[in-house]
Amino acid sequence: MRTMENKTPIRKKAVETRQRLLMATIRQVAEKGYHSITVDEIAKACGLSTGSAYRYFKNKKEMLIAAIEYCFANIQEFSGTEDRKLNEFDTLEDMFAYALDQFYLLHRKYYGIHEELESLRHIDEDIREVYQKITENAIEALVLKCPEPMRELPDLRERLYVAIGILDHYAHMQMDEKAWQGIDMEQMKAVSIAAAASVMKNK
Repeated sequence: MRTMENKTPIRKKAVETRQRLLMATIRQVAEKGYHSITVDEIAKACGLSTGSAYRYFKNKKEMLIAAIEYCFANIQEFSGTEDRKLNEFDTLEDMFAYALDQFYLLHRKYYGIHEELESLRHIDEDIREVYQKITENAIEALVLKCPEPMRELPDLRERLYVAIGILDHYAHMQMDEKAWQGIDMEQMKAVSIAAAASVMKNK
């Protein structure tokens, strides 16, 4: 009979193998596009057999969805920023400046997969649903991190959706600065941060 100690290394190896597949999925989608890759190529990219990959995932779409969820669950690791509580910031502007830096780093570092996923979520119901679920979970997490007075706002969730939307729009503009010639991007950043903060302040 196997003991828990015997099973732990096996379980750890399985977790690590699954994570390798998820990271390979992200890289392959970013480099080649979702429709141009196969499970076999993803497995080969991280030194595994196709059969091994199918032990963890039923198909390519399941791999992509799991990769998206993994990325957002570990957003600090992927963006290279530290996790901070909202009440650690002196002002709302400071908080949204931090959020905007996260958005930018993610967009810049994973530009290829971001563009691919933006396209996919408009044509694939499953991808759209996982995006919606992740967004809802992110908003709920922000609600819990908000200072107590802010949590009493009856429309706090709606305000957060609008504020995050403003920052996300700027991050998209920032990734394609050449298309916005004539726009002072630093000023645009300041305006976006101020607008997001204003959404949370106005009664």
